[in-house]
Amino acid sequence: MSPKAKAELASDHLEVARDDLDGERMGDALNALFYASEAAVVALAEEHHIDTKKNHRLKASAAKELFEKGILDKDFSTLLRELNQGRKDHWYEGEEPDIDLEEAYAEVEILVDAAQGEDE
Repeated sequence: MSPKAKAELASDHLEVARDDLDGERMGDALNALFYASEAAVVALAEEHHIDTKKNHRLKASAAKELFEKGILDKDFSTLLRELNQGRKDHWYEGEEPDIDLEEAYAEVEILVDAAQGEDE
């Protein structure tokens, strides 16, 4: 069985995030949003020959580069970094992340839509 396309995986994670937000499972929603955003960036990066080397920092850098090249209308690098730090704060430190998850969901949805547009 071959792996799912990254854009499809991003969409799947976004659906999970919505279910988690609706079910008030904020830590799980945070994880799903992070994974959706990274999968979307990887889908776009692969399409435009930007290496991410399965590295969180490089994926955030790729998001910035995608914006700078005009592929994305917005720089999502900060969002990726905030989601990554938020999940670490929540899961490793037991802290509440300083992220509005509904706003993050809306941003990630834009990113996932962009990745799906490239995939078509």
